[in-house]
This record gives sequence, structure tokens and C-alpha cells, in this order.
Amino acid sequence: MRIDREDSRDLGAARSALSFGVIDRDELSQWAMRAIEEEDDPPTFLYTMLDMSEVRGDELDREIGFIAGMNLDGDDEFQYLREIGVRRGINDYAYLGWKPKVVLAPHRKKYIDDLLMHNFGIDVDALPPLSDFEPDED
Repeated sequence: MRIDREDSRDLGAARSALSFGVIDRDELSQWAMRAIEEEDDPPTFLYTMLDMSEVRGDELDREIGFIAGMNLDGDDEFQYLREIGVRRGINDYAYLGWKPKVVLAPHRKKYIDDLLMHNFGIDVDALPPLSDFEPDED
């Protein structure tokens, strides 16, 4: 897993996925357990991630000792993560702030989708379309 300061993409994916509502705390705990099992000398912050019930994001950043990044490029990619969370049923449509559906460059969509598949087994293309979650206009 890529969880150190030099390459923290997987750690950043976990942190961002939780922050933007793609995964829940139980899924983060499962990810942390897998990371602990894969690492020869797991860092202590992985053990903190096993139970995030009382830990906020900024506290986790202090525990990690650096801001783990997923290398996201701007607000559209953050919004794309929120959309995935809605499509997974983690949040409702209002969580998107009534913004229009994001269209990313194909290589950026693939980058994010691949990280989510690698770290959480989330097949974004197999999720229901965002339009299934739009509220009916009365």
C-alpha cells in the first residue's frame, strides 16, 4: 500500500473517501485492517483508523503526521467523490448542493475510479446513475 510521506495515494484515497462521503467509518476500518496485514511494520495511525468513532479528520491528520493526498485536481474532482457517495447510498442527493453532474476528463475519472477499486473494491461504473437519486420535481 502507498501510505508513506513519499507516496501516500492509497492513504489519501482512504482519507478523502471518508471525508467526501464515498465510504463509511466501517469501510475505513476494514481498509485499515487490510493495510495493517500488508505492512511489515504498520504505522500507528493505521490502528487509530480501526476505530474512527471519536476521531475527526484534522485529528487524524495530526496522528498521521502529514496530509495524505489523493492528488485530486480541484473542486470538480471533490464533487465527483460526493456524487459517488450519493450513488452508493451513503448520502442523499442534497449532499451535492444542487450542483450539476460533474464531467471529468477521462484520464482523471479513470485515476479516481482505479484508486477506489484498488482500495475499496468499488466499481464506480457498476453503480446506479446519479439521475436515479434526483428528487422528483413537484
